[in-house]
Amino acid sequence: MIYVIAKSVAKTDKIDETKKAMTALLEPTHSEDGCIQYDLHQDQDKPEIFFFYERWESREILDKHLKSDHLKIWSDQQKELLAEPMEVIFLDKVDSRMQT
Repeated sequence: MIYVIAKSVAKTDKIDETKKAMTALLEPTHSEDGCIQYDLHQDQDKPEIFFFYERWESREILDKHLKSDHLKIWSDQQKELLAEPMEVIFLDKVDSRMQT
């Protein structure tokens, strides 16, 4: 399994438009094979900041998602909507029961 956190910072005059564009990604992504979790969050104190929290069955499935038509549309929209490039972090879960 692979975990992803993706941070986006909207231009201050594009917050609503950014939220709408990002919300449009939820339904088609949830229906993708291998998508376990794909949630969008908005910062309570800084509404221009958004986070996707994602869980995927594998890196290969995630790579397929990143090439999907709806992600291509989002990629084209980012220059107009975001104040800075998205920050994407790929994570492995650390299990406290694991020993080194």
